[in-house]
Amino acid sequence: MAAAARKKKSTKKRKKATRKRKATKKKKATRKRKATRKRKTTRKKATRKRKKKATRKKKKATRKRKKKATRKRKKKATRKRKKKATRKRKKKATREGHSEEEEEGHSEEKEEGHSEEKGPSEEEEGHSEEKEEGHSEEKEALSGRFRPSRRVHESPLRRAFVLLTCLSAVLLGCTPSATRGARATMATLVQTIDHLLADSTLAGVGSAVLVVSLDRGDTLYASETNRLYTPASNRKLFVAASALHHLGPDFRFRTPLIATTGLTGDTLNGDLVLVGRGDPDLTTAGLAALADSVVSLGIRVVTGNIMVDVGYFDDVEWGSGWMWDDGPYWYWPYINALTLNDNTVSVEIVPGAQVGEPVRVQLDPPTAYVELNVDAVTSSVSDKSTLEVERHWTPKENVIDVTGSLPAESEPVVAIRSIEDPALYAGTILAELLEAREVQLLGTVQRGAIEEAVTDTIAVHVSEPLSVSVENLLKVSDNLTAEQLVKVVGAEISGPPGTYESGLAAEQLFLANQVGIDTLALKLADGSGVSRYNLVTAGQIVRLLIHMASRSDIGEPFLAALPIAGVDGTLEERMVDTAATSVARAKTGSLEGVSSLSGYVPNANGERLAFSILMEFFVGPTAPRRAIQDSIIVTLAKFAR
Repeated sequence: MAAAARKKKSTKKRKKATRKRKATKKKKATRKRKATRKRKTTRKKATRKRKKKATRKKKKATRKRKKKATRKRKKKATRKRKKKATRKRKKKATREGHSEEEEEGHSEEKEEGHSEEKGPSEEEEGHSEEKEEGHSEEKEALSGRFRPSRRVHESPLRRAFVLLTCLSAVLLGCTPSATRGARATMATLVQTIDHLLADSTLAGVGSAVLVVSLDRGDTLYASETNRLYTPASNRKLFVAASALHHLGPDFRFRTPLIATTGLTGDTLNGDLVLVGRGDPDLTTAGLAALADSVVSLGIRVVTGNIMVDVGYFDDVEWGSGWMWDDGPYWYWPYINALTLNDNTVSVEIVPGAQVGEPVRVQLDPPTAYVELNVDAVTSSVSDKSTLEVERHWTPKENVIDVTGSLPAESEPVVAIRSIEDPALYAGTILAELLEAREVQLLGTVQRGAIEEAVTDTIAVHVSEPLSVSVENLLKVSDNLTAEQLVKVVGAEISGPPGTYESGLAAEQLFLANQVGIDTLALKLADGSGVSRYNLVTAGQIVRLLIHMASRSDIGEPFLAALPIAGVDGTLEERMVDTAATSVARAKTGSLEGVSSLSGYVPNANGERLAFSILMEFFVGPTAPRRAIQDSIIVTLAKFAR
């Protein structure tokens, strides 16, 4: 009996313990479900909040664009009404003749005008001295192309000629004030630019400015036009012109995928070779199309390797004079015959669901070629972001560290970093795309060259026309495209491998024979303008712009590729709501202590002007110097004669 009682008691105890465990487990599961539901709810709320914020931002931007367009239309309509009213008044005055008051006004103007012409003011004398000292060189350099600037000291003989011209105008019934009006506007233009260049932010700064009329051929303003400056990204103007000239705007880059042996059933008993031909705009989508071609042929197994052939270029991966410590960033990508996604990877970081949780990080494209180390956390909404995204540079590795903190509810942060060995990067992405399509690769990704005798082309990726690459080069100032084009021109003109030497030699041949630039008077080191070894003058840039404007075959794609003031590219946020908006087209340039702007702008009469502004040797932010450049271009857009 006692044993039975103990057994019963033990059984009851076990059952009680089992019920307790089940109850505890159930409570834990309930808490976990609640926590999961709460996290999902929080995440959904955060997502809705971000979407609402993005929608508000989009609506705000739309309203802003509409207001801007409305203001633009109103301004245009106002100018049109004023011009119409002015023409109407002039027409009426011509029919009815001049009243006595008008004749008195003209006589006063004549007396004032003649008194001004009798001798230059102190300000004009200052201008003439500057002209004699600073512009003698550009007169000599541009004498065969342009008429000299009007900023010259008038001689007594010239003043007498002007008086005789005015007297002739009166005798012929013309309005002498109209004759003097153009000269007054010209003088105002020169004085305005002089005043802008005398700004305190340019104290001790080198500034070269040249403005030339494409329609009349004369020089409107010239200062230090023969002095050598670092052009920064204005260097890309020369590269774009050379590529369009040598290759043609319809040239296309071809990236073939080649099999070294034939197909046996669904098996390729050999290698796949991806051959680089210098395409600067090859993307993951292009490689995906090549992978689809492999699948469409019925290939399910590749017994060999994926080889990457980069023999179209030499093995020099950086431009001459590049800074050693700027490598991990997208604007210093490696130059290679086989590039992908600008030889970069995008790292997108978003905050976690709760404060203290790790941030969420995603690579684009997703790949095992790059290793991620995430040690960043989500901080309070009120905290300041301390997020850092760095690729290992010493030693050089495809490892990216994400550290610091990102406040909750922050917008996604996207960091773009360059990668080591672009060819292997492209080959790895191709292998991963094939794997995603259930194509088994038994080998690895390696460098290697094709053997012409035993090859079979599977597919070829064909790029957009060169004109599209040139637009990307100039609109967004893409450094990789510039470097690639230099070597592609060298390979196409002199034969592979493309080198800096062969590419720059072809470019200098174009500048000497076609543009008429003395190539011994400039220095070209790379394609993008990153190198400080590049040295050019404002006169040389304007001469190039004049040549390109005269070319019926390549002039249009060159002009279309330039950023438009207030509209797109690197000028999208410059000269907004000004006379230069939508009409000025120019290439920007920036390095530490360097800022440049060169291009085209029509004046108020539609007269086409080519200009170049080079500034160098300053310390501090670039913004104040850019503001002066913009003011000069707006002044040119308002100028009329």
